[in-house]
Amino acid sequence: MTASEEAPRGPLALLRDRTFGPFMAGKVLSTSGMWVQNLAAAVLMFSLTGSAFMVGLVSALQFVPLLLFSVLTGALTDQFDRRRLLMLGRAISGTAISGLALVLALGGAEVEPPMLLVAVFTTGLGQALSNPAMQALLPALVREQDLEQALAVNAAAPSLARTAGPALGAGLLLVGGPAAAFAMAGVSHLVFAFVLAFLRGRQQAKPKTRPSVWGGLRYLIGDPKAGLLVLGVAMLSFGADSVVTLSPPLAAQLGRGDAVVGLFAAAFGVGAVVVTLTFRLLRHALTLRSVGIAGFMVLAGGLLMVAVLPAVTGGVAGFAVAGGGFMMATVSLNTRIQRRVPDELRGRVMALWGVAFLGSRPFAAMLNGFLADWLTVHTALIVAAIITVASTPFALVSYQRGGKSAP
Repeated sequence: MTASEEAPRGPLALLRDRTFGPFMAGKVLSTSGMWVQNLAAAVLMFSLTGSAFMVGLVSALQFVPLLLFSVLTGALTDQFDRRRLLMLGRAISGTAISGLALVLALGGAEVEPPMLLVAVFTTGLGQALSNPAMQALLPALVREQDLEQALAVNAAAPSLARTAGPALGAGLLLVGGPAAAFAMAGVSHLVFAFVLAFLRGRQQAKPKTRPSVWGGLRYLIGDPKAGLLVLGVAMLSFGADSVVTLSPPLAAQLGRGDAVVGLFAAAFGVGAVVVTLTFRLLRHALTLRSVGIAGFMVLAGGLLMVAVLPAVTGGVAGFAVAGGGFMMATVSLNTRIQRRVPDELRGRVMALWGVAFLGSRPFAAMLNGFLADWLTVHTALIVAAIITVASTPFALVSYQRGGKSAP
C-alpha cells in the first residue's frame, strides 16, 4: 500500500506526527498568548479610561494592519517560504508585546493609553504578516487524505486557546498584573517562532510568474461561491467580538472584576472545545453546510442568553453556547474554502480570509463599544445577535467539486 492509499489518520495520530504535532502545539501556545494579550489590553485600557469605546479601540487597532496589509502579505506568502514568513511575523508580535511588558514592569504608573495602542498595533503588524502564511502552510504539513481531519484539529487550536488563554490571563492579572500577562503573551509568540525553525513540510506550489497582489481578489470575484464563504466568516466577527469588547463593561455592571472577565472569555472557549470534541458526531448527522447554518443560529442564541440573563451564571452559560455556535460555523466555512482554493493561490486567498476573519473585528469592536457606551451592554449584545442571524444565508452556499457535490 502506497502512502497515497493509506487511510486517513485520526486526531491523536496526527498530533503524534513529528511535523503536524509541534506545529499545533506552537499554534495553541501562541494563540493562547494572543488571548492573554487581548484580555490584558482590554482590562488595562478600561482601568485607564473607564470607556468601553476605548476598549473597542484597542481591540480594533490590533486588527487594522490586517485590513491595510494582508493583500500584500498574501502575495508574499505565495512568493516566499511560508514557514519563514510565519516565523518573522510571530517574532515581531512577540517582541512588541514583550517590550510593553518590560515598560509596565519598570514603571507601570507612566503607561498611558497611546503607548498601549502603539504596542497593540505593532503586534497586529506581525499578525498581518504571519496569518496568511499560517493558513496556507497547514496543507503542506499533512498528507492529502489527512487534510479534512487536520483542518478540524486546526480549528480546535483557537478553541483551546479561547479556553486556556482567558483563564490564564485572568490568573496572571490577579497575581502579577498586566505586566505578567503581556510577558507571557510575548514569550508564547517567540517560542512558536523557535519551534517553526525546525519544521519542514512539502514544497509549496510556486506561481509561474510573480504573484499578483490582487490575484486572490480576482479569484474570489471569479468564483462567487468562494467569495460568499469568505464574507460569511467576516459576519461572524460581530458575534464573536462581544466576548472581548463587552465582557469588561458587563462584569463592571454586575459589580465584578477582572476574574469574571476572564471567566466569560473562558466560557466561550469551553463551548468551542465541546463542539470540537463532538464534531465528528455532528458530521455523521449533518452536512458541513447544515453545521454552518446551525452555528450562526446557536451563536446568536448564546448572545441573547447573555443579554436577557443579568447574572454571572447567565453570562457564563450564554457565552459557552455562543462559543459552540462560533466553532460550528467557523469549521464549516474554513473546511470548504480550503478544499476549494488552488495551492498557488492559497496564500492570497487565505490572506483575504484573514481580513474577513480578523480584519472585520475593528468594525465589530467599535460598534459594540459605541452601543455599550451610548445605550447599554445588553443592547449591544442584542444587536450583535441580530446581525449574526441576518448573516445566516452566507452558510447556505453550496458548490460542486470534481463533478460531485462537496460535503
